[in-house]
Amino acid sequence: MSTYKEVNDYRIARPGIGLSLLGCVFLFCLIVASLLIGMLSKIISRPEAAVRIGTVVQDFMVFIIPAIATAMVASRLPARLLAVDRWPGWRPVIWTLLTMGISIPAMNVIIEWNQNLHLPASMAAFEEQMRAMEDAAAASTEMLLGGSGAGSIIVSVLIVGVLAGFSEELFFRGALQRLLGMASRNKHIAVWLTAFVFSAVHFQFFGFVPRMLLGAFFGYLLWWSGSLWLPVIAHVFNNSLVVISEYAQAGHGGSFDIDAVGTSSVILLVVSVVLTGCGIWTVKESLSARR
Repeated sequence: MSTYKEVNDYRIARPGIGLSLLGCVFLFCLIVASLLIGMLSKIISRPEAAVRIGTVVQDFMVFIIPAIATAMVASRLPARLLAVDRWPGWRPVIWTLLTMGISIPAMNVIIEWNQNLHLPASMAAFEEQMRAMEDAAAASTEMLLGGSGAGSIIVSVLIVGVLAGFSEELFFRGALQRLLGMASRNKHIAVWLTAFVFSAVHFQFFGFVPRMLLGAFFGYLLWWSGSLWLPVIAHVFNNSLVVISEYAQAGHGGSFDIDAVGTSSVILLVVSVVLTGCGIWTVKESLSARR
């Protein structure tokens, strides 16, 4: 389906106005959410409860409300604009989850490389500031995932996995990428620019590259399927795995470090890369067969 037809389907004459509206509502809701979260942190005595409630408030106000408000104002078919009115089918879902599973060794190497990346000496102050932000984000995440037992794991999966996965996909892929695709008339630009913004918004420089690659994968899933539910499921799956992995590791780390492994793990890495490429191709082909 061409961009021109998509514009007509969404009933949006000027996607640039939709992008401006999305940005304005996002900034307004961000300010309101920041004030509200600040008030809640003073009212709620338990820090971990305040972080969890604040995260829920943030996801709803910063991501869900701007996406839905923009779609309802800018389009006569808001569900079509956000791509929530189609189901991709179970076969693409299964292939997508399998592909993400076999990509874990390869992604862990990228994560490890990005975490150990050092900037030039002239940017030492900037690097120190970025690492301080990383430590603050890690502390916040640790508090968010605090507690033990099945109940705590379920709550963390619901907040970090389900809610964050859905809300971020609704905003970044459902609203931002769709509007960028119509404005630029180039879906590759829309996918990668959205992935860049998606990663940048997390303010974690030493996790920027793997998050951008993941965002691009989610973007192509939306493009190929025409359904937001496929990247939502993939995002929820990824975040939930992270949550469960954090609980399983109990703070002892566990990333895949290519410098500390033998030949067998290098072979595993190569196999992971090859199978991930095959998996992505299979997902695309399974979606193409449905259209």
